[in-house]
Amino acid sequence: MSLVSNCRLPLQSQSSSRRIVYPSPAPHRFVLTDYHATCIKVTSVKPDLQSLLASFDGDGDGQLTYAEANQAFAALQVQQTLNVSEAHTSCAQAPSAPSPVAAVSAKRPTPTTWDLQVANGFRAALARGESPMAALLSYMASKLNNKGTGRAAASDLLWSFVGMFLAVTALGVMNLHVRSWPVVGEWHQQGLGLLLGSFGTLCVLIFGRPEAEAVRIWNLLMGHVIATATVLTLLHVLGPSILSRALAMACMIASMMFTDSVHPPGGALVLMAVDSAAIQKMDWWFMLYPSLAVTIALLLPLGIAINWLKRNVRFDFPTTLSTPDHGPVVEPSPSPSSGLRPKMA
Repeated sequence: MSLVSNCRLPLQSQSSSRRIVYPSPAPHRFVLTDYHATCIKVTSVKPDLQSLLASFDGDGDGQLTYAEANQAFAALQVQQTLNVSEAHTSCAQAPSAPSPVAAVSAKRPTPTTWDLQVANGFRAALARGESPMAALLSYMASKLNNKGTGRAAASDLLWSFVGMFLAVTALGVMNLHVRSWPVVGEWHQQGLGLLLGSFGTLCVLIFGRPEAEAVRIWNLLMGHVIATATVLTLLHVLGPSILSRALAMACMIASMMFTDSVHPPGGALVLMAVDSAAIQKMDWWFMLYPSLAVTIALLLPLGIAINWLKRNVRFDFPTTLSTPDHGPVVEPSPSPSSGLRPKMA
């Protein structure tokens, strides 16, 4: 008897009537609608196993070799995968039935503002039987006696120091020679200073809080455009006055909040533009220079370099100050008593 005749598999097979019920795509639903029942019927349809196996029977004797059976079972798996994929696609494209259970939207946690933090601290102090002044002094003492849980690493302190020093030094050197620069030198000769107050706030954010939302590229660019465009527009309409200053600041903060681009240095730009005749002579050029141009050309590249150093060159203060180890100190053991007495003369 040949090997093939010994390796025959009968074509008879028994199909299971068990149905696979897939969960409904709509959450919190326990009632099957007609639409869901249709999806279940589609996913429950199986190919005709008898005809599929017969198509791989090469000699037509009603039996399969192991090689033919493996090919048939592989084709069966492919067919079942296609059926399930088509069923899921049809279920996803069909309109879902409205859910009888109303979806409860999760409330976003509201961050605690500074005034609530102070009020909560005073309430906790009163609950402990402390006076507000004692609680304030205790809070300040806990911050001064920081053991390192909220303190920046030594490397972060060093690189922030270096970044701030280099940025302000570069601005000071540029301010000495900016009057001789082409194009912009005329504005500086009329009283425009390069050391704007907004640069101080921006440097603190770039080198001290680089992860802050206020120094994202969107906040930096959009916040600058909103601040300068708002104040210049109101200066053209109302001129420099108390009303134009107040309206510019109010419109600026509302626009920044609406566009999710709150940028604190923008407030300094608005106040400087209202009170500076040199900026008013620049007119719309103030949107590009000096704040935006110097930020892009100097502060951002320097901030990128400092952030790279903070990520890749890290070190911290030693946790404990230990004395140098000179090895164990071995004390001489007392010599055993010999029982001898000094000889008396």
